[in-house]
Amino acid sequence: MQINTKKSFYYIFAGIAILLFLLISANRRADLFIYELGSKDIFAGKDAYSISYVDGFHYYYSVLFAILIYPLTFLPVYIGNLIWLCLNAFLLYRIFILVFNYFNFTTLSNKSRILFILFSFIFSLRFILSNFHNQQITICILYLTLEGLRFIFTGNKIAGALLIALGINIKLLPIVLLPYLLYRREFIASFLVIAFYALMLYLPALIIGYAQNNMLISSWWELINPANTIHNLDVDERSFHSLSTLLATLLVKNIPDKFALPIRRNIMDISYEHLLIILNITRLILISFSLYFLRTKPFISKVGTTHRFVEICYMLLLVPLIFPHQQDYGFLFAMPAATYIIYYLIVEKTAATYRIIIGCMVFSYLLCNLSLLYGQYRNYYDHFKILTYGVLLLIPLLAVCFPFKKAITEN
Repeated sequence: MQINTKKSFYYIFAGIAILLFLLISANRRADLFIYELGSKDIFAGKDAYSISYVDGFHYYYSVLFAILIYPLTFLPVYIGNLIWLCLNAFLLYRIFILVFNYFNFTTLSNKSRILFILFSFIFSLRFILSNFHNQQITICILYLTLEGLRFIFTGNKIAGALLIALGINIKLLPIVLLPYLLYRREFIASFLVIAFYALMLYLPALIIGYAQNNMLISSWWELINPANTIHNLDVDERSFHSLSTLLATLLVKNIPDKFALPIRRNIMDISYEHLLIILNITRLILISFSLYFLRTKPFISKVGTTHRFVEICYMLLLVPLIFPHQQDYGFLFAMPAATYIIYYLIVEKTAATYRIIIGCMVFSYLLCNLSLLYGQYRNYYDHFKILTYGVLLLIPLLAVCFPFKKAITEN
């Protein structure tokens, strides 16, 4: 009885702390405000994708998403923000549940279980806080991705495809899952994702009209087209990270980065054309490395739970690296991979490379979280793009920790 009372106290304390955090975080205007401005302009018949908001920011998301959040524009700013953040808090909780369901907690002691959950949360804390601080959409996209995959691989392909299609519609990031689903012989699910995506693309026409919807789709594509020079240099904001930003700052001397500090960071000086070639080759190498984790011939659907989870971890890990225009909140997609490595370190303490792995994991954590731990030099961290290095380091760590000697689940 005493233990239950103690646990209840912890739950109540955590609940109050989370509520206070949400109440405080709702008291500011951030990205949700831009979403709402874009939504209002779309309903006013304007081209939201050609308009810049606040300090030159654009609305980058889908027409359907603008319609879905339109009811928030009728609420007071604080109330709308609070509803949005509460939704994100619930979806974040679901993300951790979905990820933890891949692990076998019965083999862990109570202390190891607590350490695993705590370290998993701490590693991703910067990304989580950034999502709430910026009132971003990344938590929603990651949830739709993980929940959609769970539905697909447990037989509910319609619901799973619908969720993944919605995620792709809002923001293209989960599109990396389409080749993966095809590789794993999920042909019906893949077809449904494409069909639902096409439907969601033209569904807004029922509300705003066919002509305006087509105009907005065209304008949206012009804005997000990955072939645009601006997305390959990707230095419009100091806080941008990803391969495109990292390679541009390393390989081009006089890159048009107005936020650059007067400290050299380039190791070469090549033309934009050569940069584009190197960037695409690097992306191709990382995508091709997924074969290391797939480890079967194409169109084999039956793999172990541990195997499937690591595949998903790597696919999600690629998202903030290969897509341009990524800020720190987008690196929440690295959370499942980090969680898997942390579990490995807790369970496989006798591994020959254990000390090396734990040292590299600590180093990766520091690179990812220095701006949170010691934010005084944040501009220097962003200048040298150390976050990207920290997430890149997770790739060899994930590779070394796979396959697992002990299955992380019982099935």
